[in-house]
Amino acid sequence: MTAENLNSFTLNVYINRFRQDAHQLLAWGYQDALLQIHSDLVEEEITGLIVEAIEKRLDNPYTPERFDRYSIDEEKPIAVEGRKGKRRRRLDLVVVSGHCRPRSKYIFEAKRLRKNGYPIGKYIGKGGLQCFVQGVYASEHPEAAMIGYLQSDNAIYWETELQRSFKDSPDLGIKQLLQKAQVLSSITDVWTSEHEREENAPIIIYHIFLDCSTSPQ
Repeated sequence: MTAENLNSFTLNVYINRFRQDAHQLLAWGYQDALLQIHSDLVEEEITGLIVEAIEKRLDNPYTPERFDRYSIDEEKPIAVEGRKGKRRRRLDLVVVSGHCRPRSKYIFEAKRLRKNGYPIGKYIGKGGLQCFVQGVYASEHPEAAMIGYLQSDNAIYWETELQRSFKDSPDLGIKQLLQKAQVLSSITDVWTSEHEREENAPIIIYHIFLDCSTSPQ
């Protein structure tokens, strides 16, 4: 089966299932790693713990069989902006589907959110959301996701900060402001926004806030 052979209805069903399964893998990884996650960890440490937990789920014989065709990439280098070798940009977390060819990819970009050091500006900045809006990441994809690792305050505080930043940031190509969303019942703090891109079709971004504010033991 190839993506070109899918009619629009089947394609929508596939995209919806892929989104649900990608978010499910993230949810399992976060749930299984949560006891090790705390507010002093850096972004790469949290992502690493989540990815390790996802890999264990994929190896677990009790995981539903449809996940057999998924794999997970961490810090995946990509050749963009003419960068080569060690200078290549890296995608934080990528879920790869083997259900069709070319293989579909669901891209997550993660950022810490914490007062006094990791404000919303870094989340929406050149190393975060703007990479999707400018087509550096997921240029051929209709949607992707940002993960906010909340290391201070709660999801409502950071959702308000994100709403405010959208109004103050004309370079984000806002087509649709934040809308509450729910893909899984196990991840409740999720919003979507839609952004215009200069050289590609608009992109929908899922904003997923995960509580990582537990104090270190």
